[in-house]
Amino acid sequence: MLLGIPIVKALLFDSTSFAAIDVLSTFGVVFLLFLAGLEIDIRLIRETAKTSILIGMAATLTPLFLGVFALLIIGYTLPVAIIFGIALSVTAGGTIIGTLMELNAINTKLGAIFVAAGTVDDVLEVTMLSVVTLLIQGGGYIQLVLLPLELFVFVVISFVLFKFLAKLMVYVEAREEPGGHSIELFSVAIIILIGMAALSESLSIGYLIGAVLAGFLLQNSMKKIGEKSRFQIVHTTRLIALAFVVPFFFANIGLNFNVSAILENPLLTVVAVAIAIGGAIVGALIIKPFSRLSFRQLYVVGWAMSAKGSVELVVALLAQRYGLLPPEIFNALVAMAIITTLAFPFVLKREIQRNHLLLSQ
Repeated sequence: MLLGIPIVKALLFDSTSFAAIDVLSTFGVVFLLFLAGLEIDIRLIRETAKTSILIGMAATLTPLFLGVFALLIIGYTLPVAIIFGIALSVTAGGTIIGTLMELNAINTKLGAIFVAAGTVDDVLEVTMLSVVTLLIQGGGYIQLVLLPLELFVFVVISFVLFKFLAKLMVYVEAREEPGGHSIELFSVAIIILIGMAALSESLSIGYLIGAVLAGFLLQNSMKKIGEKSRFQIVHTTRLIALAFVVPFFFANIGLNFNVSAILENPLLTVVAVAIAIGGAIVGALIIKPFSRLSFRQLYVVGWAMSAKGSVELVVALLAQRYGLLPPEIFNALVAMAIITTLAFPFVLKREIQRNHLLLSQ
């Protein structure tokens, strides 16, 4: 945020620098989600699947409908209201997972729900981005129709890879010299990560889903190799991710912080932030009759789902380029994304300090 001060930004950065930071920021999110899939206990994901799906849907759709309703009441057109609602409903998976890793809380009950609910949100995001494309370019019909087929192709390829990857890992480990550092195994892991992320992106599913699934696939495939090799792969991935690429993700958020965007139209900013946070929390709380989680746990999950990020900004930028978003709406969405992203880590840390068993109960 300090580097994002206009005078400092103008002195230190140019368009090439920002492009490089943006690329590294994307890799940061990819590595974060890959690490989550690699380290989280898959058994926890299975146990919390029903709750995660309900939360993912409710905490995404509630702010969507509230956002559309609010802008229609204010007097904006339906297309603007729909884009505004979609931007309020998406979730920043990288921010959530980064915070959980910082607190060593990724392998907890709520940690599993955060990851799984975020994945459900990603699927809904893809569908909603298709709606935005439909509104803007008129080409979203084809994408909406093809989405189920693209998901099917992705699942089939993932299943084939699942059958093949374990044998490949065993073969590569057998080729390495005794006492080696699992360099070839780590290379295979990175190839799988980039390949799955690129595949899911090319199929219009989104690279975040591919990154998470790559982590799950690799975790399962590593069961047949030695414990030392497994440790080295996870340790090296974590070291490179958290020490190098992930900081660019958080730096990019700070660099895009714009105080003037908050001050330009305070009322719209307040409305956007209130719906983004309140809608996600209400969405999480309303599934209480179908979940064993306490109201306090659902409240924290709602805060997690309220954290916005890059996808929301993509929606806003795309709509702005085609003249569908007035400047004041765009600035309010940018301000909302920054505020909600910065707020969640503080809320989670405070709640854990109040109850250390909150994440695992």
